[in-house]
Formats: sequence, C-alpha cells, structure tokens
Amino acid sequence: MICREQDEAIVMVKQHEHGRLAGELAKWFREEQVPESLRRDEVLWSIANHDRGWIDLDETPFWNDAENVPYSFIDFPVVPKLTFYRRGLNEIEAVSSYGALLCSLHFERLIEVSGEECPELDQYQKDEAERRARIHRELEQRSVPIGEDELYYDARLLQFCDDLSLYLALNRPGSPKAEEHPWWQDGFSGSEDFKFTSGRVITAEWQDESTLLLEPFPFTHEVEAVFMLRRVSRSEIAAKGIARAYRETPEEECRIMVSGRPEEASADEQGNAEHGAGGQ
Repeated sequence: MICREQDEAIVMVKQHEHGRLAGELAKWFREEQVPESLRRDEVLWSIANHDRGWIDLDETPFWNDAENVPYSFIDFPVVPKLTFYRRGLNEIEAVSSYGALLCSLHFERLIEVSGEECPELDQYQKDEAERRARIHRELEQRSVPIGEDELYYDARLLQFCDDLSLYLALNRPGSPKAEEHPWWQDGFSGSEDFKFTSGRVITAEWQDESTLLLEPFPFTHEVEAVFMLRRVSRSEIAAKGIARAYRETPEEECRIMVSGRPEEASADEQGNAEHGAGGQ
C-alpha cells in the first residue's frame, strides 16, 4: 500500500493501481525512448504489472502500531514482502520472461536503496540472480536478441514511470516544493540518461492542484494521470480498526494533468514546424 497523511485522514493507493498508472504513463513516453515494436507490448505490460505481487496483500491493510499508521510498501516487514515480490515475479515470468528480468532488476535496485539485511534477503537475491542469468540465456536464443543497451533503457523507462506514478500518489496535489516528498526534491534519479534530456535530470513542480509540470518534458503530449485512492479517516480507524475502516471508505478518482512548461512547449512546437518545413 502507498500511504500519505493528510489532515485527519490517511490517503491510500493500492500498489497495483500505482503500477497500472505507471504503464499508462509509459505508453506516451517520447518516441526516441520507446522500445522497438517487437518488444514494446512486452515492456508496457511488464511496467503496468510490476507490482502485481501486492494485489492480494493490499486488499486488507496492516496496522503499524509502533508508528500509528498503516504499513506501507516502504516499511512493510521484509520477509513477507520478499514472498510477495517472488510471487509477482513468477506471475510476470509466466507471461513474459523479459518482463520478469526487467522487474527483477527493478526490485534489486529498490532493495539496495533500502539497505535492508537479513538471511532471507540474501537467499532472495541469490534466487533472483539465478533467475536473471537463466532469462539472459533464453534471450540470447531469440530470433531478434535483446542487447544490453535495450535492457538498460527499458529498465530506465520502468524506473522513471514507477517514480512518477509514486510521486503523484505520495505528494499532495498543489503542494509547494518545500513540502515535496524528499525522494524527488532533486528530480527523478536516472532520468538524465534519456537522450532528450541532454544530461539534465527531469524535475517536477505543481502549477496548481490539478496540474504537474515536468522539465524537460518526457511525453509526446500532455498526459492526464488518473488513479483511484481512498481517504481513510483516522476517527473511523480508531472506531472500527484499519481493515473495516478501509473497506467501508469509498474509492475516489484523482485526475492530474501532467504537462511541460509553456516555454518548453513553444520550443517543441517551433522545432516540429521547422522539421516539417524542411521536409517539404
């Protein structure tokens, strides 16, 4: 579960809902970074399903009594988390071995960032290293092999779309930069590797409560990000417990327009016009 506190409520977004949004964002990524057609569907499906291991787990939230909040994907106990990571990767591999490779690499990065340590984690990492080695061997047998450059950029696409989707869930729409979640105050790590950024990190800033500005802009056009959430009242949690309070809280739709800065859009339009004139 993805959680953030707001006033007297806890805003909660299911992990798979966040993953679905990441997949939608990936569909509109700038064309020079979109995977070749032979693997495009595979990559987009894998991005949308990278957190499918959490589907059953997020049906009923768990309460973290030490922190007086629900457990989130950040602080969920590591051993059961690894169990659901593994389950999700197995389900992804049953559909796409390349997708399982991408998602396994993605989770490895998240584990390294978290700094978690335990014997079960050591075994998980060993098992996943074996999975990735096996899939690498399988990919070499494809009629059109997928090289390391393709894998690198597909992994960056997953990382960025995952980060942006998380940004939308973890930040209050319209919040000032000073209140932004600390993970992204310096921009989206890894985005400087995309060709169109020319080495710049993509940064985000709220224009208002319904519009998020990205610079440099990574999509082919403005994108409306739509996802479902629940605002679970703390008073309801105190009265009924987290499971019942969550279940009885209706879902609501959140809509955010993801756009570029006006001056950047004008420059893109001018560039497109010049390109068109040159081809006449």
